[in-house]
Amino acid sequence: MTKHGFTLFLFSSAVAIATFRDEQEFCENESCNEREFDKSHFYSDVKHCGEIPLALSHKLLDALPLDEVDGNVIRTVKRSVFSESQPSPLKEPLTLAAVSQDVLRNILDLNESVIQNEEFVRCVSGGKLFPGSVPLAHRYGGHQFGYWAGQLGDGRAHLLGEYTNRKGERWEVQLKGSGKTPYSRSGDGRAVIRSSVREFLCSEAMHFLGVPTSRALSLVVSEEPVWRDPFYNGSVIKERGAVVLRLAKSWFRIGSLEILTRTGELDVLRTLLDFVIKEHFKSIATNDPDKYVVFFSRVLNETAHLIAHWMSVGFAHGVCNTDNFSLLSITFHYGPFGFMESYDPNFVPNTSDDEGRYSIGAQANVGLFNLQKLLEALKPLLTSDQLSQSQQILREYPQIYHQRFHELFKAKLGFLGNEEKDSYVIAFLLKVNISWIVFFSNCTIINSYSFLFIFYYIFNGQTVRS
Repeated sequence: MTKHGFTLFLFSSAVAIATFRDEQEFCENESCNEREFDKSHFYSDVKHCGEIPLALSHKLLDALPLDEVDGNVIRTVKRSVFSESQPSPLKEPLTLAAVSQDVLRNILDLNESVIQNEEFVRCVSGGKLFPGSVPLAHRYGGHQFGYWAGQLGDGRAHLLGEYTNRKGERWEVQLKGSGKTPYSRSGDGRAVIRSSVREFLCSEAMHFLGVPTSRALSLVVSEEPVWRDPFYNGSVIKERGAVVLRLAKSWFRIGSLEILTRTGELDVLRTLLDFVIKEHFKSIATNDPDKYVVFFSRVLNETAHLIAHWMSVGFAHGVCNTDNFSLLSITFHYGPFGFMESYDPNFVPNTSDDEGRYSIGAQANVGLFNLQKLLEALKPLLTSDQLSQSQQILREYPQIYHQRFHELFKAKLGFLGNEEKDSYVIAFLLKVNISWIVFFSNCTIINSYSFLFIFYYIFNGQTVRS
């Protein structure tokens, strides 16, 4: 791990844990919302204006059905994958609170001086569009807390377009917290500082920990008031609005396919699925009659590996619903998440998850549930033989997950070979009262001292403290 990644991990661990475990200490009374906002440490000194050298394109517009209705009127959308929707600018004054230098330079090919440009702040907050941008909101459905929730969609996000960088990588650029869309339902389309900070830090930390993830370029904060009931107890407080500009190879998720099957739009389902395979699963032959089975197998394997990987670095996703479970990587959508301070399988990072559906110990099981829903979405496109093959593939998920999980933990402990007793040691460690922040951060690289590091504290009757 790079020094940059290690530092970011420790910093984000503390912030994320404080965010999802101690939210009740955040603005319990209105006075904290009226505090002066210290801007001295942020990128507030813009020096000039000018065009930002970042041109976007939109392959999605030509390839996939677009909603025939224009505007941000909230509605039920049919026979389309996207709706055109314009961002709503945050009220000025704006503060550029954070920028990822890695995303700026190595993904978007921009010089650091661009952050001193007034137009940059407008572009990354929804006040102005990058050249070539056609803002879109994505239509999807999904299950929430195990129940079908119908049409959901990008209720506070705008997909601006696609950028191809000098390395030939294609990244989809999206604003989050940028205002209402046709999918906002009763929401205001805004995001608040606490969730935006959490997303910015965690997405960048996960990247430097080697976990496939969406990325965050910038965080812009406004004085615009946003009213929220953070604990769903009827106590509404005033918070500040914020916008994150984030990137991913794709924002398609399981719910993107689910909504089309549920509404019987099988021609649109086939069109979208063929596009996803062609663009993002290039090793699958487009003329393969079993391509949907192969696609399901690939997604299942990557999901098992992804969840095992995020568990191995101490991450817990508070809401792993099918509407936000990406086909390619972690995407940070609605709901809390953070890094574990202790491995308590019953700990729930989501304070509204009364049943513990998304507890730390249930992360892999929710992944299985999502894959079951993916298979249900694919079912109309499969022959009976292909469905049987896919069901057999689904049954292999637990073994794939546990094998990868153990491989990652063995690497942390410096274990070589494949001994049966390794599994017992790992199970034992998961039950020991140690600080997992210390474990995950100190045992990230294969290290012959990792095993000794942990057991020194265990057998001396001590608890490792961060």
